[in-house]
Amino acid sequence: MKLVKKLVTAIIGVAFVLSSAGTVLADDTASTSATNVIDIKTLTFESIYGKQLQSYLNHRYEFNGKKIPVVESNYYFIKTYGELCQYAAYGYLPATAEGYIDLSATYGNEGKTYADYFVEQSELYIKRICIYKQRAIEAGLTLGDEDKQAIEAEITSRYESQAKPAGVSLDHVLKLSFGPGCNEKAYRSILENAALASKYQQKYYEDFKVPEDQKNVPNITYALFYAPKSSASDEEKKNAEASAKEMLGQCKSIEDLKTLGTAAKSSGKCRDAGTLPVQKGKMVPAFEAWAYGEGRKAGEMDVIYADEYGYFCVGYNGTVELDENEKKDMASNALTAEVNEAIKAGQYTLIKSDIDTAKILVIVFACIAGVAVIIMVGVLVSKKAKENEAKKKKASKSVKSGSKASTGSGSKNTSGKSSSGNGSKKSGNKKKH
Repeated sequence: MKLVKKLVTAIIGVAFVLSSAGTVLADDTASTSATNVIDIKTLTFESIYGKQLQSYLNHRYEFNGKKIPVVESNYYFIKTYGELCQYAAYGYLPATAEGYIDLSATYGNEGKTYADYFVEQSELYIKRICIYKQRAIEAGLTLGDEDKQAIEAEITSRYESQAKPAGVSLDHVLKLSFGPGCNEKAYRSILENAALASKYQQKYYEDFKVPEDQKNVPNITYALFYAPKSSASDEEKKNAEASAKEMLGQCKSIEDLKTLGTAAKSSGKCRDAGTLPVQKGKMVPAFEAWAYGEGRKAGEMDVIYADEYGYFCVGYNGTVELDENEKKDMASNALTAEVNEAIKAGQYTLIKSDIDTAKILVIVFACIAGVAVIIMVGVLVSKKAKENEAKKKKASKSVKSGSKASTGSGSKNTSGKSSSGNGSKKSGNKKKH
């Protein structure tokens, strides 16, 4: 599992360094050693990402009627998959035995799986990039020299730090990272689109004004005992609840909660602990609902349950003014909400425009078979018509032969008639006498 975390983390560009001996894949908890060195030449796309991902790639998408290059949609699917794998490697999401995100695991309460969630998030990623890029163009924004230099620096860095020391081409590294269709030209185009989208986001953040009634937000201290509804057993949920209530019982003040939470996190008894300002729309519903509870007073503590994470031991510190980073987060949330509303209103559309090869082949074969049947029927009809014609001709000849035979017999009768005539004459002669 640790190796998977390193591979996926490294390949999406978080921590990927190389030595002349091969690829050193490192995270912030491991020092470089022989066990961390993997020769990049031995890696394949599947060995990095596992077998699940491939079937979700190479789909065609259109944004507002305009085709998106397959290599670009692949890029965002792969980025999303890498991020989910990191969460799975740290235990926040269900993982396979190899440490990848388990896409077959159940997600939520509507019979969905993490595969559905993965596709939804990937498509949302694509959609937002396209929307921000379009808005940037509409606002007259363009990439400046600094933006272009940053893109070239990223491409050069990938070559110098990954490809060159391993003795492979940049395209080889890009294919490993973002799929067989990726190369330097495609990667540069993807980065340019992302940079233009980012430029619009930055402008939106700079222009954003924090509403007066939201400049101060609840400040919450918490300790999380992880037991999500979707994956934890009843026993695990019961233990998590007991641990959260035990901690609450030991707290006489929020300072106690801070101390106990930090200790529990260090020992591994709880998953996470800390203190943070809670903006609306940023936290899971149950956590936000408690933070903004009517009449909440500083010093209050409680145990709450959030389906997504499990049991929280929480404490209310009163309100705190947002710092610049938190204001930026608020602007980001506002932009996301604004874009989501525009999507719901039908202003932006992303559709999958795949050609189903199997169906096309069935139709083609059906057409071919249909044509073959028509030709065969035509041949049979033609053959039958010829046979009928031949029969008619044969019958006609028979009629003519019969007619000739009748004519010959009449001649004989004429001769007989002559005899008859003689007899008639004789008869007549007899009458005459």
